[in-house]
Amino acid sequence: MHPRHGTIKEAVAFYLHDTTTFAGKFIDLFIISLNLFTVLVFITESYFHDTYLHLFWDIEVVTVSIFILEYILRLWVAEKKVKHVLGIYSIIDLVAIIPTFITFLDLRFVRIFRVFRIFRFMRFVDTGAFLSEDAKMHEIRIMKIIFTIVSIIFVSSSFIYEAERALNPDINDLGSAIYFSIVTLTTVGFGDIVPITPIGRFATVLMILVSIALVPWQLGLLIKEFMLSTSKKQIVTCEKCGFRNHDIDATYCKHCGSIIYHETDE
Repeated sequence: MHPRHGTIKEAVAFYLHDTTTFAGKFIDLFIISLNLFTVLVFITESYFHDTYLHLFWDIEVVTVSIFILEYILRLWVAEKKVKHVLGIYSIIDLVAIIPTFITFLDLRFVRIFRVFRIFRFMRFVDTGAFLSEDAKMHEIRIMKIIFTIVSIIFVSSSFIYEAERALNPDINDLGSAIYFSIVTLTTVGFGDIVPITPIGRFATVLMILVSIALVPWQLGLLIKEFMLSTSKKQIVTCEKCGFRNHDIDATYCKHCGSIIYHETDE
C-alpha cells in the first residue's frame, strides 16, 4: 500500500523497505552511507585514537543514536515482533548498538565487537537494494561474494589488531593488521609480521583454517560468476515483443512475460 493511503506506521514500514520511490532510495542511501562512515571511523580511530579521543566518542554517540532510532522503528512496524528480534539483521543491529552502552566496562574488549558493524551492509547486499532496478541476479551474487571476502579480511584484521596492538610493534595500526590478514588468508606467509600474544596466535590459527576452506570457496564462486557473465554473448530475443536484454538464466520475457528461448554465440 502506498503511504499516502495508510497510517503513519504503514508509511514508516513502507519507506524502510521501499527501494523505488525517491524517499525510499534516500533512506537506503543514508543508512548505507552511515554504515560506511562507521567502518571508516573505526579504521581511522586505530591511527588517531589517543589524539582525538573525545571527537571519536562524539561521533560514536551520534551514529549509535541513529542506529537505535532505526532499530526502534523497524521493531515498531514489524508484524511479528519476536521473529523480528530473533532475525539475523536485528541481531546485527543490536551488536552495532550494545558496545556503546558497555564501553565503561572494558573499552578494549568492546572495540572488538564494534567491528561486526560491517555486517549491517548485509541487509542491502542480500537484496541488491543499492543496485539499479535492472541489475541481474549474477551481479547481485558477485556483490555478495565480494562483500563476504572483504568482511572476512576486515573482521580478521580487527581481531588481530586488538589482540596485538599493545605488545606487538609490527601491528600498531589497522593497516598493518589488514596486510597481515591478507598475507595469512592467501597462505603466502612472508613471515615479516608474527603474532606474539596467545590470543593473536589463536586468531591466526582460525584465519589459516578459514583460508583453507572458506576463502577459496568464495573466490571460486566469484570466478564462476564472472565467467558466466562474460564468457558468452547472449542472443536472447523474445519472439513476441522483440525485447533482448534478458538474464542468462531467464525463462520469461522481462517486458511481456512470454516464454523465451536461448541461443548462445561462443
